[in-house]
Amino acid sequence: MRIGINIDGGRRLDELVRKVVDAHERGYVSAWLPQSPGSGPRHSGGNRKRRHQLFGYDALTALAVAGTRISGMELGTCVLPTFPRHPMVMAEQALTVQASYDGPVTLGIGVSHRHVVEDQWGYTYDRTAHRMREYVEVLNELFATGTVFYEGDTVTARGALSFDVPRPIPILVAALGPRMLDVAGSLTDGVITWMTGPKTLEEHTVPRLTAAASKAGRPQPRVVASLPVCVTDDASAARDLAQRMFLIYRALPNYKAMLDKENAEHGGDIALVGTEDQVAGALKRLGDIGVTDLNALVIGSETEQERTHAVLTSSTTREETPR
Repeated sequence: MRIGINIDGGRRLDELVRKVVDAHERGYVSAWLPQSPGSGPRHSGGNRKRRHQLFGYDALTALAVAGTRISGMELGTCVLPTFPRHPMVMAEQALTVQASYDGPVTLGIGVSHRHVVEDQWGYTYDRTAHRMREYVEVLNELFATGTVFYEGDTVTARGALSFDVPRPIPILVAALGPRMLDVAGSLTDGVITWMTGPKTLEEHTVPRLTAAASKAGRPQPRVVASLPVCVTDDASAARDLAQRMFLIYRALPNYKAMLDKENAEHGGDIALVGTEDQVAGALKRLGDIGVTDLNALVIGSETEQERTHAVLTSSTTREETPR
């Protein structure tokens, strides 16, 4: 299993870039940058409502800047909301980042949440799986040919890129429910998940995704699981910290459904926490059930984070990013 790191945002762009450079120097094979409400600094306190109304730096632009400081490591988004960006605009920006960087760039996209799409952006949050299918079909056509003429129910796209596409950009969908997993498996390179625990990945995500890919004649899909991780001698305290940090996700229907499948009350219940041997065992289990990549969100004290980085970077495989 390939292990990368979730790059928490921050109030300064140079701080964000420094985190990507640090991940590269530590030996992580990938760095994933969120683009979502509340993607600013995480801490255990503060006004959760206000946090969830905040937006961080644009993920693709920030990755392009970070890419000037490193080489080779996979850079990805986790995830870019589709509603505020037409797929032609998304393709232009992603391909521009790819052209500026000598390593692999992976595009993680998702439909976000009803309260964001409707209350903050003013769009209608409906037919989300169908909208994603049409959105991805436009991206696939542009990445493959540089030209698109598409008239769907939710997307119209007509035009051509003015530059050559050296290689298609892998697409991962933030797929949780069955219909979205079908879209991801049949049309994209795989999924990138959040608040989805090992039991749910094994019994729901991986089988449904793999079946959809097989039916469509596509290769084995990537499964990028994003989870909190903490190597510690006090697992109870680490789970309590994760509960406080990620409490808001229990209130979001998409993530609540995944936590319910896991019989989990909060993010602390699905976090990978424990001693070095216990976390190493949890990593092995993820690989055994079909997770191809871990996007680790490292939490805990400074000492615990250093222990966590040591376990994660020593456990990763370093084969080339799947295409």
